[in-house]
Amino acid sequence: MGKEAEETMIGKIDDCDTEVRKTGQEMDVIRQRTIAYEYLCRLEEAKTWMEACIKEQLPHAVEFEESLRNGVYLAKLGHFISPESLPLNKIYDIDQRRYKVVGLQFKHTDNINKFLQVLKKTELPATFQPETTDIYDNKNMPRVIYCLHALSSHLFKLGKAPIIHDVFGKAVFTDEQLDSVTKDLQKCEHPLPMFQKIGGILSKKISDNEMNVDNAIQELNNLLDTDQSITSALLNPSLKLKYVQNRLINEYKKVLKAAKYEKIRVAHNHSLNDSYVPDEYDELLTLVEIQGHITATNYKYLWKSLCSACKNNDVNSLHKSFNEDWVKVKNYKVDNIDFYCDVVKDIMETNKDIDVESITNWHKIFQNIINDGNNNSLEHKDHKTAIATINTVLDLGDPDDLYAALTNPKLHFNFKIDKFAIPLIFEEMRLEKCELERPLNENEIAASVTYLTAVASISQAVQRGDEESVWYALNSKQIHLETLRPHCRRRYLSALVTALDVKYREQCECPLLTMEDIRDTIDMVNSKDDDNEDLVMVIDNINKAVSKEDVDTLILLLKSPCLKLPTMLHKEEYHLYMRILKKKLLSKETQNLWLDDIIQTIDEVNNESMKAKELTDALVQLNLAVLKNNVREFWNALSNPILFDSQIIEPSGRDVYFQMFSKALKKKGQNICSWIVCHTEAGNTIYIDVESYTYSWTTPKGFVPYARYLTKKDARVLIEKTNKHHVNTYKQKVFEITITKFQGHCRGYLLRQAIQREMYLRSNVGYVIRIQSWWRRILAQRKFGTLIKMKAIEAKLKRERKLNPWAWYKVQEQKIIKIQALWRGRRARQAFTSLFYSPNPPLRVVKKFIPILDFATEDYDREIELQTLKSEVVQSIRKNQELSKTIDDMDLKIGLLVQNRIALQEVAAHGLKLNNLVKHNSMTKLVFHNRNENKSLLTISTAVKGLKSLTKESKRLLDGYQQLFYELQTNPTYLSKLLFCIPQNKTNFFLQNVVLSLYNFGAYARDEYLLLKLFRFTLEEEISCKVSKPFDIIASTPLVLKMAVSLSRQLSGLNSLQTIIGPLVEKILKDKDLNIETGPVEIYKAWRNETEMKTGEISKLPYNVTQEEALTYPEVKSRLQVALVQLKTVVTMFLDKITNSTELLPFCITYMARVLHRALTSKFPHTPEKDILKVIGNLVYYQFLNAAIVAPDAFHIINMPNGTGLTTDQRKNLASVAKILHFAAAKKGFGEESSHLRCLNPFIVECHEKMKELFRRCCRGPTLEEYFAVDEYTEATLLHHPHIYITVQEIVDTHALLVEHQDIIAPDPNDRLNELLDDLGEVPSVAKLASRDLDMQGGDSEENSRLEVCLALVNKFQAPADDMTDLNKLFIKTKELCVAIIPFLNGEHLLEALVIGTTKEQQEQYSEQVQRRIYSGQARPDEVMSLREHIAKLRRNLQMLEDEGYVTREDGYQALITSIALDLCNKGKYRQAQRRALTTLTRTKQSLQEKTKYYQEKCKSYDEYIKSCLANLHTGKKSVHACLRRSGKDVQKLKSKLTVKYSGAKLMERGVLLEIEGLSPSQFKNVQFEITPTDHNGVFTVKGKFMGVEMEKIEVDIQDLLQKQYEGCAIMDMFGKAKINVNLLIFLLNSKFYGKS
Repeated sequence: MGKEAEETMIGKIDDCDTEVRKTGQEMDVIRQRTIAYEYLCRLEEAKTWMEACIKEQLPHAVEFEESLRNGVYLAKLGHFISPESLPLNKIYDIDQRRYKVVGLQFKHTDNINKFLQVLKKTELPATFQPETTDIYDNKNMPRVIYCLHALSSHLFKLGKAPIIHDVFGKAVFTDEQLDSVTKDLQKCEHPLPMFQKIGGILSKKISDNEMNVDNAIQELNNLLDTDQSITSALLNPSLKLKYVQNRLINEYKKVLKAAKYEKIRVAHNHSLNDSYVPDEYDELLTLVEIQGHITATNYKYLWKSLCSACKNNDVNSLHKSFNEDWVKVKNYKVDNIDFYCDVVKDIMETNKDIDVESITNWHKIFQNIINDGNNNSLEHKDHKTAIATINTVLDLGDPDDLYAALTNPKLHFNFKIDKFAIPLIFEEMRLEKCELERPLNENEIAASVTYLTAVASISQAVQRGDEESVWYALNSKQIHLETLRPHCRRRYLSALVTALDVKYREQCECPLLTMEDIRDTIDMVNSKDDDNEDLVMVIDNINKAVSKEDVDTLILLLKSPCLKLPTMLHKEEYHLYMRILKKKLLSKETQNLWLDDIIQTIDEVNNESMKAKELTDALVQLNLAVLKNNVREFWNALSNPILFDSQIIEPSGRDVYFQMFSKALKKKGQNICSWIVCHTEAGNTIYIDVESYTYSWTTPKGFVPYARYLTKKDARVLIEKTNKHHVNTYKQKVFEITITKFQGHCRGYLLRQAIQREMYLRSNVGYVIRIQSWWRRILAQRKFGTLIKMKAIEAKLKRERKLNPWAWYKVQEQKIIKIQALWRGRRARQAFTSLFYSPNPPLRVVKKFIPILDFATEDYDREIELQTLKSEVVQSIRKNQELSKTIDDMDLKIGLLVQNRIALQEVAAHGLKLNNLVKHNSMTKLVFHNRNENKSLLTISTAVKGLKSLTKESKRLLDGYQQLFYELQTNPTYLSKLLFCIPQNKTNFFLQNVVLSLYNFGAYARDEYLLLKLFRFTLEEEISCKVSKPFDIIASTPLVLKMAVSLSRQLSGLNSLQTIIGPLVEKILKDKDLNIETGPVEIYKAWRNETEMKTGEISKLPYNVTQEEALTYPEVKSRLQVALVQLKTVVTMFLDKITNSTELLPFCITYMARVLHRALTSKFPHTPEKDILKVIGNLVYYQFLNAAIVAPDAFHIINMPNGTGLTTDQRKNLASVAKILHFAAAKKGFGEESSHLRCLNPFIVECHEKMKELFRRCCRGPTLEEYFAVDEYTEATLLHHPHIYITVQEIVDTHALLVEHQDIIAPDPNDRLNELLDDLGEVPSVAKLASRDLDMQGGDSEENSRLEVCLALVNKFQAPADDMTDLNKLFIKTKELCVAIIPFLNGEHLLEALVIGTTKEQQEQYSEQVQRRIYSGQARPDEVMSLREHIAKLRRNLQMLEDEGYVTREDGYQALITSIALDLCNKGKYRQAQRRALTTLTRTKQSLQEKTKYYQEKCKSYDEYIKSCLANLHTGKKSVHACLRRSGKDVQKLKSKLTVKYSGAKLMERGVLLEIEGLSPSQFKNVQFEITPTDHNGVFTVKGKFMGVEMEKIEVDIQDLLQKQYEGCAIMDMFGKAKINVNLLIFLLNSKFYGKS
């Protein structure tokens, strides 16, 4: 055999051993596998071709048929063929999500039908087109594949798609795949199509003369094998070939020849199989293939022509190419030829590496060129219009108009337009346009917007007060600021805040900083920084000059302009400057003079100079006046305050003073020195020359200590001496005379007063005696008054008894009445006993109590009040939920604001929305009723205009929704299925907003019953379908249980939580000494912080320790032991209260526990009870109780004042208790990770046993029917239609969800839900459902969506009111008739009473009662019957009931009387239940009102906070942090508001300062920290100075420090350079400003 035997036989099934003779059965198997392989190849070919067309990966060939059944891929193929006939949005389930979830749905046939419609439009012969059932029902799937092959050839002929390539012999499949397809083919009822004959069939369809066509095709194929021209063959009229171009004949021949050889190769490959059936066109090109290759060649040549024309910009050639007859492109426009050229160039550029020969869908490419060119043309026009609009707005518009113009999507900007920057952009671009004196072009606009947005971002960062953001914005590449200095970043922020504040105060048109403002501010800060550096250098040189006592250098430095001295230096004080500076330098600890010292010295010297001049003038004047012997001038000089205080000079001793001064000056006359020496108040010595009127601070030449003039000291000595010996003696004499006169006046006054008093008493002796007598009588009455009264009463009683002997009987009257009452009571008790306990109460007893069944006015009032309360409670719940959600969003936004992640304006906008929500206490509400199929009644509570305001369509829809929601409410299967259909994230929204609204949040007993019924049904289904083991419930809590827990925390459940947990939580909160901290590391950190806070010294304990290291300290162990004892005590208290309060738990929780227990026990019968109880415990404790313990304020278990909250320690205590209770419920313990808590494990086990009993009791609760007393007649006996309150948006959303999942929820076409949805039609829009005939101003979409509707639910499928076919209703109706006439009947039983008849008096009484009922509105005139008519109707009903066996004549219709008696017995229970419901709802309403009030107060505090932030926005302070005060931590009142100053060395010595980056500890003496309290409590300004020059300033909030301390942060950065000990800084602030130590 040789080489031939080793060759692979492509396309043939290898039978492994060719020399062994096969049996017939084996041959049959091989043949079937060969057919399966061929068919799989056809599948692979069709799949590959479809992938090339729709550009999407398809399933494997084996699964390809099944993937086509939903019609999605076929519809996508139809879109590829004809996009305008089958757009993508018309394809059902295009992402196949529904198909993957629930499989095939009938609606998928829409995709198949649309695909078949496209096939008809493509003129594919009907022979190849399949039927819908062939695809959807998988009846003949090979025919579909056959159609795809034919469609490929047909589209190839038209140039719209590639041709299918043969993969026979190339594709490889596994044995399993072959066997699978073999079985499928055997099941197929239809034979496999002949795929190889497709080309021939299509060719014959083209021409009527098949013989001529075959001959022409044969001729053309033969010419391809020769060197002869094929022109004549191509132009043969029998072939009817289109678009043949003579210039491309050679190209045609080349392409057709290659295609023929490829077809021959494929045919040869197929012929190797025994099952091969030859065809005349196996080795010949068919007419379809010839036409397809000609069309493809034409397109390729045309494409090359287009490329050449575009490169040369030859518009004429381009136009000619697109107008070829055979091209047939749509929407070609000559005006857009340039855009077509651009598109072609783009295609050439982006597809350089793609071979032209590999492209097949030429027609689509050319059409896309036209479409893209047209779109580009439109975009270009729109773009030019948008640019023109921007220029127009800059001339005539405002910033808002500019923002609208810039955000026009037609501009195609690749950057985002920030609305915050619009004022700056508008101002700057308008100036730029004016300067250029022409419109701005696109590049200029884009560059300006990009640049100015970056500039505006600086203002935005400055408004937030975020230093990092400001620095990042300043360093933006778009701005190119080159003079920035990193160490000045904080100063940049402060200066920019000031500049921005100026613009706001001046109310500039553009409230943002321009680039010029920013540059000026940066330059100002840089200039100040340079000045600071020069100032530090000058101060250092001044210190050196003072140390060297170099006066000239010192004066030169003091004149330096960087010092900015307020006054000029005086030449005569130069030496004084040096003297004082030297003195201060020697006295300073830092051994360096600072800027403040120098400025202070200059001021001191100037003051000394001024005082020296005044002193010189005064002493010269004094001495000259004495020499001249001029007393007046002497006295003027002596009175000068520079010399003496006016208090020590006595004006009366003027002459004496002058004599003394004259004597003293004469004694000094023998001295010759004219200089006198004086000392200033500051202690400086001054030399004064009296003769020359000059002074000197240094010793003058020729000075001797003996002066001939009086000094200031001499003058003072003379004044004191004169006062002592002369003036004081005179003053003492005058004082003695004055005292004597005063004593005389006092004695005279006192004597006159005594005489007048005595004379007054003597003239009123009679009155004095009477007063004394009256007072003695008062004292006697107080002593004997009670005894006198008792004697008088006793005498009166004796007189009355003697005068009235019948008084005794009058006294016994109450006893007589009591005996009569006992007798009447006995008879009433007998009647009650008969009514309640007798199996057949007699008619006379029932007649006696029948008025009880009448609805009194009080009953109706209670019913109305009950309905009103229910409505208010439901609406309050809805409002509180909306408020709660909005407040949570506000909390989140404020948190982001504090972190500088959002702007204040965004928070303010949300605050405005919150205020609007609070102001509109009630939403717009429609109340829609429907009574007895009469016209609908509509009432409106706000600005809507009544029934006539609604359109007819809206009324019809609301009527239909009443019936739809009744069906959803009473049949839980619909909503249960819907919950399984919609995604998880959407389910939560659906449950919260629709289900709760549909059941009125369980406010009514009926609604709660139906809601729990839905929960039960859904939970049982979920456990049955999804839960594989009991603990799956804990791992992923079902949504139904979450909903049940949420429902239980509302209404009465909230009261239960407050009763069970509230007192215990309040007790914990009031215990200030309780601190349950069980973490050793946390205990250690708290202990360390306390140590530093108490001592004010750095602790020697390490900052960070591990848990094991912390437990080595005895103090930590001691505190841990105390905490564990407290924890056990509190947990025991909570556990006892919870386990003894089973009856207080909401019924919803206990019932769901019962359902959960029964469902798990039923599905997992062998699971131990303890595991089931753990799941129950997860629901009862962890889901319901745990969260309320951890966060009692969030669940309103306790009432806290507005603006306050739980402290961190209180939350930690509650969390510790909740954790132990959770462990006890789940029977968890502490392991190695918490070895210090393993001692609690026995205690947890003990608690778990108590909890197990609680969980068992929860599972033994009553059923729904028992608890709510519901039976099959309850719905029929409702007095009023049930109501629900629901918004229009929720109605539309519910309708949309039902329609979307209708096939799953109600698969049966005859289902009631389908009928209701069909009646409603398509889902209406919110505007349509809330539409009103009147033109409502302001009725926007948001208002319509929040429009609340009250629907009276009705059952569409119930029988009419007068339909007596329902015997249960007939029985109830008969009872009502009987109750109405029993008071007017006589007889032992009902039958006898009906037979006897009635008297005229009874008929009149009955008529009077009917009139009263009509008057009170309990009956209508048209419903009134006479007593005889009433009895006749009752007898007819009784006859019908007797025929059905409900009552019988033999016992006188006793069954009916017994039923009425039962109603009488239950009437009291009904009223009691009604009163209980009223009490519960009233209490609930009060709780909800308190909750609403709490939310409103919270909103008010938010509003005040936002206003405070806005007011402080531009103060240069962190207004957000300054305004934000943490709840529960009030800052105490400051003890001192004075600024305290510390040097760096002092703070380092006290341990507050640890290090300063860039400075050695020896330099800390030149650093000063100034701490000043601000106007905001708890906020301090800290300034950092170096040598007196202010370098940095920062604000420190003591609350932030406390937070850092709590978080364990012992060290913080200040100014970005200094490291500060947090604990000791807090200690310093407390000791200096709050008086703490």
